[in-house]
This record gives sequence, structure tokens and C-alpha cells, in this order.
Amino acid sequence: MVNRKTRKTVPVPTALERLLDEILQEAASLKETDIQLSADKTAAAWALVPEPKFNTNCTLMVLNDHLLRLLDAGRIQEASNIAGRWVADIESSQEPVGELRPYVLFAASLLYLNKPTAAKTIIRMTRSYGARKPDFKGLPALYWDLFINTQMEDTVVMERFQQEVLQPQRQLPEIEAVELHPFLIDYMAPMVQQGHSAFAAGNYEKAARAWIRALKQIPEPQSEFGQSLTLNAAIGDAFFLLRDYQQALPYLEAAKANIAENGQVNAFVLLRLGEVLLELEEHADAREYLLRAHTLGGEKLFENEAQQYKDFLQSYLKTST
Repeated sequence: MVNRKTRKTVPVPTALERLLDEILQEAASLKETDIQLSADKTAAAWALVPEPKFNTNCTLMVLNDHLLRLLDAGRIQEASNIAGRWVADIESSQEPVGELRPYVLFAASLLYLNKPTAAKTIIRMTRSYGARKPDFKGLPALYWDLFINTQMEDTVVMERFQQEVLQPQRQLPEIEAVELHPFLIDYMAPMVQQGHSAFAAGNYEKAARAWIRALKQIPEPQSEFGQSLTLNAAIGDAFFLLRDYQQALPYLEAAKANIAENGQVNAFVLLRLGEVLLELEEHADAREYLLRAHTLGGEKLFENEAQQYKDFLQSYLKTST
């Protein structure tokens, strides 16, 4: 049997390790109700892992959860790319291969991509490195069976994959597209335009009042209408510019919660929400939302933002490296 040795990992700061664990716990609590948000949270955790990202004492903890959430969320290519880079990093090391979970997860992602031959090649590698059943913990029986019998026909592999992996996955209920009645849209239009005109003139309070009147015309649940994201974000932005952060917060949270337009991945909404939370001294939440905004929108999103918000994010990122 191959002697399993794990290459030395680079420790991350204890405070960061605790933060990563907290984010992963939040993600785990969401995976049954909002798999996309759960995957976004594990993505935020992965973004926080410093270099060498694929060889820290937190890499396995974070990537095991992140890759599984990505696969559950249907973000297959994203998962496969990360897993492939993880395996490549291990293979490029001069140290013995000890941790084989990355190989197993990479093989799993390849099956999602309908690449059974490539998946079997990766599984064969785990055999040569001395994989054991615990390396397959929590995964469908197919993966361990494939390890035992790497000669399994591709058609059989994919039939079992369909039956044991894809079909049992819980299907989230599809949300029917809901549209506002054209009459209501026409009725709201003057209020919306009044808000735009006031905002352009720098009268943010008047803009907010006009947009709030328009928002009140949208029936409940407002989160099912895309227009409510636009209006909530605009109102939150107006209150933010008025430095009324307590007023801005509920509107920005409502924008983030919008189902119709998937507000949880709207970079501007996450940016403003992070900035408001920072002003309210909710530093941990501010850090998470600003990080997610940066991940989605990059440096360009922050170009015109106040220096204090850039400094807050950059100082934290520097302490994580």
C-alpha cells in the first residue's frame, strides 16, 4: 500500500480561519433553501483564502464545500475549472501526494460534464496514490464503485450517474415569470421619471419620495417583480447619498432579496449594501458584501466610490495574504 503523506500546508491567520468557518456554516444552512446563495457564500470564502490558495491549512475545508455547492447549483464548469487547477497544483508539487479528495471531486465534475473517460483516468490516479473509502465520504456509491472497477463501460457509468446522482438531486421549484400589468407600468412611469429627474438634479430626498410612491404600486410579493429590484436599489442609493444609512438598509436588503432579477448577484446592490453596513459599523457583513461585489464587478465597480470603502476592502485583503 502507498504510504500516505500530506504535503506541508501554509497556515492562515487564526482570525481568518474562524471567519472562513463561519461563512461555510452560513452556506451550509442555506443549501436546502437557496443553493445559489449558498454557492455564492462558499465562493466568498474561497476568495478570502490567501496564496498559496491551493495549499493552505484551510484549502481542503473551503474547497470541499465550495465545489460541492457549485455542482449542486449547476455551476459545473466553474467547479471543474477550480478542481482541475487544484489537482494540477498538487501534481506540480515535488512533495508526495497525500490528500486525494481533490482528485475525487475533479472526477465528479467531469461526470457532470459528460466526460466519463476522463473521470475514470482521474480515478485511476487516486488508485495509484493509495486512495481509501474515506476519500469518497458523502458522495454517491457510484464514485467508490468506479474506483473499484475503473473498467466500467462509459455508457454504464453515465446511466448510473443519471440514476444515482442527477435524478435524486432535489429539484427547486421553478418560479413562474410574473409581469406587471401594462396599465400599472404606465401609471408608475411619471413617478419613476420624476425620481430620475430629481436624482439628476441632486435632490435625492425628492427622488426617493417619488420612487417610494412608485414602489407602493407593485403588488406583493414585490420580490417576484423585476421592477421592484430597480426601485429598491434606487431608493437605497438615494438614502445612501443622503447619508441616511438606516433608511437605506431595508431597501437595499429588499433589492438583494429580489427573486425575479436574482438580486443576490447584483454587483451594485451588494456594493451599496456593503457600504451601508460599514457605515452602520457592521464590519463583518460589510466585508462579505463588499468582497462579493468586488468578485462580481472587479475594480471598475469601485472606481468612483469613496476612498474609505476601497481602503476598508483593500486593508482586509492585504491582511489575508
